[in-house]
Amino acid sequence: MLPAPRLRPLDLKRHLFVRVSLFALIVLLLGAVVTLLEARYRVRDDIQRTGVAIRQLVTEEINRNYSAYDATLAELNLDLTALKAMGQVIDFCIEMSDFHASTSHRQCFAEAVDLPAPVEAFMRRVVGGDAEFRGSIGQYPGITGGQLVVTPNYGREVLELALKLGNLVAVSTMILFFSYFVYRPVRNALAPSEAILGTLSRMERGDLEARMPGFALIELNRIAEGFNHLADRLARNIHSQQRLAHRLLSVREEERQHLARELHDEFGQYLASLNAEAAFARELADESVPTLRPCVDSIVKTVAHMMETLQQILHRLRPIGLEEFGLVPSLQLLITGWKQRSRGTRFTLTADDELDGLPDNINVSLYRIIQESLTNAVRHGLPGQVDVSLRREPAGLILEIRDDGQGVRGGDDAGRAGKQPGGFGRLGMEERVLALGGTLRIAPAPDRGTLVSVRLPLASAEETPTKEPL
Repeated sequence: MLPAPRLRPLDLKRHLFVRVSLFALIVLLLGAVVTLLEARYRVRDDIQRTGVAIRQLVTEEINRNYSAYDATLAELNLDLTALKAMGQVIDFCIEMSDFHASTSHRQCFAEAVDLPAPVEAFMRRVVGGDAEFRGSIGQYPGITGGQLVVTPNYGREVLELALKLGNLVAVSTMILFFSYFVYRPVRNALAPSEAILGTLSRMERGDLEARMPGFALIELNRIAEGFNHLADRLARNIHSQQRLAHRLLSVREEERQHLARELHDEFGQYLASLNAEAAFARELADESVPTLRPCVDSIVKTVAHMMETLQQILHRLRPIGLEEFGLVPSLQLLITGWKQRSRGTRFTLTADDELDGLPDNINVSLYRIIQESLTNAVRHGLPGQVDVSLRREPAGLILEIRDDGQGVRGGDDAGRAGKQPGGFGRLGMEERVLALGGTLRIAPAPDRGTLVSVRLPLASAEETPTKEPL
């Protein structure tokens, strides 16, 4: 099965701001391009139409006031009042020259604007260097009086273009300004995300009392209500599982205690009686029937072996001295036994002095977890050093069993404490920790070997369980 594609993290507030800013920038750029193109084609079209009209007006003015024998246009005093009125509507400049190529008249019919050379060069590139009108001025049919050149008034065109671009900038600024009114509600609506993440983090750390606060946004408030409902159901289910696990462990320990008592009272007495009878039979064999001595010795050895086996079984069923002496002395006795049986492994125990007075179920569970962990470490890890640490902190009880053996195979999920997947040792440890509301983690140690870490809440350690009827 192919892994699901990894989604990129998305900051909605930043994403929204970037999108709106890009939109405003695109509007500004497209508007500027459209404005420049509109200015180019408008000016080029106006120059051609204006040039024809101006040539007609100038020709009529010359024919009305002057004769065909006037030598040059320089000697003419043309009345260009009509062109001034037109120049207020269309920005243009005219230049007239006679047939001697001497300029007689140059005028721009609008307020003159001095442009910096780069700005004027840019405007000429926008409009085009060939944006002009050239035509001849005739005094009479067949007689040419001079040449007329009409060009754009680049100064006025730049002012008009700057006004339009300023309007575009204002529109883009208004888009950004309005986006702020969109961004602010979104930011306020997403502000509770920190509270949501904090609640999820607390829940991830095992705090089942973590709940979402109420939110002003209806959608987030519905999500919070749904989350709190699920959290309540989860807490009830976990509490029910803990009660069930605790009840199962209590019944198991009661059954073990009852079985240990029965074995000790019944089989112990029978074996003690059998051992006494064997001793009496040995004396009889020594006095009268020496041939029976090997058979009696075999019976004595068998009874001794059965008594030793019974002691081991009783120890597994109920830790020796746990009720009489407490948890720490029982653990010291357990460690001493492992030191005697495993000569090649060094065992150490570090325990706080403030572990007296714990409930019986806590003592039994801690003892069983340590017993199972030591068994798995020696049996599967072949360690040279096993360290057991049990301490009491404000948050609860902390138990760590660290060894330098071969470590778990397949990681934390494949096997716990050297067990293969699904091992009963791991299952029993998890059941005990679950019943006490704690956490169990079995993973490779930082350097080498395996680290078994158990954390039990202080409330669970202080609480004395109530026994329910069978």
